[in-house]
Amino acid sequence: MSGDGTYEINGVVRSAVIGKIFYDMLNRKSNVLPIKKVLINNLKKAKYVIGIVNSTREDLASVSIIGIEERKLQSPLSAYLHISQISNKRLNTINEAVKVGDVIKAKLISFSIPLSLTIKAKDLGVIYAKCSRCGAVLVKQDENNLKCNMCGNIEQRKIGSYVVKKGGN
Repeated sequence: MSGDGTYEINGVVRSAVIGKIFYDMLNRKSNVLPIKKVLINNLKKAKYVIGIVNSTREDLASVSIIGIEERKLQSPLSAYLHISQISNKRLNTINEAVKVGDVIKAKLISFSIPLSLTIKAKDLGVIYAKCSRCGAVLVKQDENNLKCNMCGNIEQRKIGSYVVKKGGN
């Protein structure tokens, strides 16, 4: 018998939407949850997401979400990170915490379009960054700074857990 997201023709149940099938054995129905609904449910359950900073303005960063926890997404989702969602400390510009090209670990705080992110928690923030002078990978120097071992440049970021450590690991 057809259920949500399905229809029936000549006794054959067919999907009306692209999605994930589940069977309701109690009511003897086949149901299909639309992919968008499945994705939103996965986002709501996620402890964190991984994203790449695409662009920045004074108080806002555009981020492409490329993964939910340890799972890579087939196509990225667009999200925004507002300066108020970075730290409890006052920042003059968002570039004091994140820069274009940085990979961040963030938490979703809004599940409607546009998706909104936060990196306020201690374990959230930049987890991979490159030197703005020479392009080498930056390593953690201290709580708020990353250092380039190639040119010696030191850059400020809101650093999350799993950032490249001093030894380069």
